[in-house]
Amino acid sequence: MIWWILIAALLVVLLLYLSSTAGRLDRMHHRVELSRANLIAALQRRRDLADHVATIGILDPASSMVVADAVARADDLSRVSPEGQAMGSSGEMVKAWLAESDLSQALGAVFADRTDVAEMVELPGGEVVVRLGDACRRVEIGRRFYNDAVLATRGMRGWRSVRWFRLAGTATMPETVEMVDSVPAGFAGY
Repeated sequence: MIWWILIAALLVVLLLYLSSTAGRLDRMHHRVELSRANLIAALQRRRDLADHVATIGILDPASSMVVADAVARADDLSRVSPEGQAMGSSGEMVKAWLAESDLSQALGAVFADRTDVAEMVELPGGEVVVRLGDACRRVEIGRRFYNDAVLATRGMRGWRSVRWFRLAGTATMPETVEMVDSVPAGFAGY
């Protein structure tokens, strides 16, 4: 009789452990989805502000063309569904991240000098340049948060108990975002 009670108690403890682990894993997947949505929103805000800066006449014509072209390529490749997932195959997602990297590099080239950026900020409409600098920082932070959430989730999905009892269900394995997201040097101090 005591053995049955002991076995039942162990089963209850095991079920509680598995239930709490599955709940934690679900919360981690939700965190990945929220981080991805925030990253996509930050990228969209940066594209919108970069496009605005390129069209309001603060930049010289060559720089405006470079930024506008990079924004157009990123916009074309960053079509997003309402759920926040990039449409198409993973190859298309990689192309979208590469286009965002190209935009980061274009912004880095155009806004490389702090004195030039300071002069742009003093012009009428210069507050948009400051907001663009903030948007670049938010992209960098957003990607960091997203990748941290993905790595934590992937780490937990590697646990033996999660694999053996298939606690991840049918959720796809999240992937990190690898892209250039450094803030242009000219935005330092803004």
